[in-house]
Amino acid sequence: MRRERSHCTRTGARSTRPRRPTPSTPLALSFAAALALAGSHAAAQSNAVADFYRGKTVSVVIGSKSGTLSIASQIVARHIGRHLPGQPTSVSQQMPGGAHLVATNYVYNVAAADGLTILAVNPQVGMAQLAKVPAVRFDVAKFEWLGSSGSDGVLLGIRADLPHKTFDDIRRSAQPLIVGSTGPGSNSYDMPLLLKEFAGANFKLVTGYAANTDIFLALQRKEVDAWTALSTTVKLAAAQGIVRPMVRARTPVPGLENLPVDEALATDPVGRSLMAVRGIPLSIGRAFGVRSGTPPERIAALREALTATIADPKFRAEAQAATIETEHIAASEVTRLFAELLNQPPAVLDVMGKYIKAGE
Repeated sequence: MRRERSHCTRTGARSTRPRRPTPSTPLALSFAAALALAGSHAAAQSNAVADFYRGKTVSVVIGSKSGTLSIASQIVARHIGRHLPGQPTSVSQQMPGGAHLVATNYVYNVAAADGLTILAVNPQVGMAQLAKVPAVRFDVAKFEWLGSSGSDGVLLGIRADLPHKTFDDIRRSAQPLIVGSTGPGSNSYDMPLLLKEFAGANFKLVTGYAANTDIFLALQRKEVDAWTALSTTVKLAAAQGIVRPMVRARTPVPGLENLPVDEALATDPVGRSLMAVRGIPLSIGRAFGVRSGTPPERIAALREALTATIADPKFRAEAQAATIETEHIAASEVTRLFAELLNQPPAVLDVMGKYIKAGE
């Protein structure tokens, strides 16, 4: 009998069965193609942004000629161009008037929405908007914020030779503490006024000092007992043994984070909100923005450039030489804080003008 041939495949022999298609192969190819397309699109956008900025001038509009905000903004203007695609020239443009309202109105309404004009905002213009100041022709919620180069802490200090060690000691003081001030609308006035009215501080405010330097001299002469100013200024006085910091606003101050916060000391919700209205602009600090309608790829480039500028050792060295503390605050946080500032209940808006002077 003829033996039947085996149909078994020998080891090592090539299988004649058709291969199953690998399900992931088409997907992987599609994903790779999508990545390549996205990368190509991003590169094209980056090239377009560089082409736009190359050979142009970026202006940083500043609403004052002096002060920490002006100096800090000028330093940013000197460095930000190097960090933008195309490395345009970057300059500062001073436009004082109306407590920064002139500059803010200009960028919001007049400057082209092309990414060549940056507003170095004084966040207190948000308070002017909240107070419905007639000269306001903008909505801070509609700016495209790029971020901030740092916040401003505020401290209330008393003479170092006074016996008061806590805020409760100030509340229970047999005699009112004399607080020197330049007048309404300043840190030297508004913060101690709110602490007196809504936290029980036994203060007597004396106005008429021309500048913080005059209050500083009055402290040394023991004509006044207490003083409120930006944290850098009060810390310098504390280092000289002239004052003892007692209370801070909401922005943390390095080395003094554990001081009581004014908002936490308030015994009334309206007072707490008023302190927030005063404190939020300081937390926003030295923010920068562009007009609504600016192309999104240029907004992204400007945000990245500001971040890179604040991390730049040359920028940091120049800011340190000017005794300006810097930190990067993201655009999203600036946007959130402005939204918080504008979202105030009617009870706060009704009395705001009595306790806080907005820019006019």
